[in-house]
Amino acid sequence: MQELDLAAKILDDIIDEGTPFGEALKKVFQPNQELRPLRATVSGLVGCELRHHLMFEYIMEADEYKDWEMPAKRLAYLSLADLYYFKRISPEDIKAHLAQAIGEEKAAALEPLFAKAGNPKEYLPELPRDLQLSLRFNVPEWVLKVWRHFGNGKMYNIAKANSRPAKFYVRVRTSMISAEAILSSGEDFEKTPVEDVLLYKGKTPLRKVELYRKGMIFDIKPATKFISDTFKIEDPKQGLLYLSARDHSMIEEWIETYGPRVAMNIGVKDVSKYPDVTRLIKAENLKNVNFFGAEPDAMEAAISKPQDLVFCVPASSSFDNIRETPDFLLHFSTEELDQAYDEQKKALEGCSKYVAEGGTLVYIIYTISRKEGHNTVKTFLENHPEFQLVEEKQGFPFEELDTSYYYCAMKKDSSLAKAEPPLIDPAMIPSEEAPQAQAEGK
Repeated sequence: MQELDLAAKILDDIIDEGTPFGEALKKVFQPNQELRPLRATVSGLVGCELRHHLMFEYIMEADEYKDWEMPAKRLAYLSLADLYYFKRISPEDIKAHLAQAIGEEKAAALEPLFAKAGNPKEYLPELPRDLQLSLRFNVPEWVLKVWRHFGNGKMYNIAKANSRPAKFYVRVRTSMISAEAILSSGEDFEKTPVEDVLLYKGKTPLRKVELYRKGMIFDIKPATKFISDTFKIEDPKQGLLYLSARDHSMIEEWIETYGPRVAMNIGVKDVSKYPDVTRLIKAENLKNVNFFGAEPDAMEAAISKPQDLVFCVPASSSFDNIRETPDFLLHFSTEELDQAYDEQKKALEGCSKYVAEGGTLVYIIYTISRKEGHNTVKTFLENHPEFQLVEEKQGFPFEELDTSYYYCAMKKDSSLAKAEPPLIDPAMIPSEEAPQAQAEGK
């Protein structure tokens, strides 16, 4: 059973060495062409295990398994992942392989767990609420505490939404092709509530789709274009976008939206890490784009005058990526939260220096964290009476835009003597528990 052995090797690399999921797959399959036909099954099996990893760890901590060596445990994790959820390998083949790999005695000890396949209530019995939610949705309890700041109902719905596979959204480069032309060409794309953003539903990997390869579409979060559209400016105004978030599609969105019409300053920490952006600017022959590298508090040399619109998009805990990356929370630590918080304060402070009088500062993060969102802005406004909060919004993955995000728009008016208390968007107020959560006694 080569698939199980390869999956175990990859899982060891991800857990023990901290290798990202995609890189661990490449290390096995890129140099070995003869193994590539197995990639889809192995990738799906490892991904399935990672999306239920906390539950399998908990199950295998029972007295009869807790003293097993890790190689045997991880083969058991993967076997259960297939029997319970993935269902691509014959149960008989799995059991035969386990008897050979870990011994008949251990394989026989797993039979009671195998018998529970298809009966979640048996392998997820009644447990304390947070532990049960943690195991059911593969979310560490400390993350649930972060989300509980929005109320128990929202916490439940966030965890449930993030346990589902990610959907693939693309932005149509309307300078090259219309969304209508793409929609009429086949059934692989579907309209979304955001103009010129489509949901990709095809089976071919997106990067192999001709429209993608020709640069007519690019990956985007629906909220990214929604926010960009909400605060759009026109020539002769000028804009600054500073970005250190993992997803740099906001840069591509600005370039597509404004083209050669609006003067743009686009800042990142290190330009060399964004070769696609450099190529795009060159290919479009955009003389109006100043693409530069700098820390957010040291952009003086790159920006010559105050800007009418400033987008501040710093790195964050990036919880919106949980659905896209099965090992995301496995590698995440609370130390990263603190680092992200420091980065956000620094970025917001730095970007605020370049807002023109009467201009707009928009702070954007792709996560769900009151500390990184509302509280960061509240502290900033308390220290900057020249800015007034105009609008703030916390988006959730179970809502229409299918994105975890927070944005806040602030207007600069230096004539104001003092800052008023930040506004509170209804989405920020903890709600009553969700009906489904109540029904389950959460």
